Amino acid sequence: MNQFDQQWRRLTALARQAADSRDVAAPLGFATRVAALSGTIPASYVWAPFERFALRGLLVAAACGLAAVAFNFSPFSTSTMTDAYTAADNVDELLDLS
Repeated sequence: MNQFDQQWRRLTALARQAADSRDVAAPLGFATRVAALSGTIPASYVWAPFERFALRGLLVAAACGLAAVAFNFSPFSTSTMTDAYTAADNVDELLDLS
């Protein structure tokens, strides 16, 4: 073994034997402060006025989308409208230059 390996093994053996003298406990009242702060809203919350309208806006948009689908579904479900669209030669009408 080279000298580096011997020094490394000796250093790691000493590190394993060393005791940790630091205090690992949380300070007194830490859990209470964390629990109290979790339920508060920051004072500089910029988007707070818009937040209460977000769900209402989403519900209105969903209702408008459902209404649009409901009112426009019946013409496309009948075969006469489908036949009228497929029978029309729209490209020939657009390119008719005479």
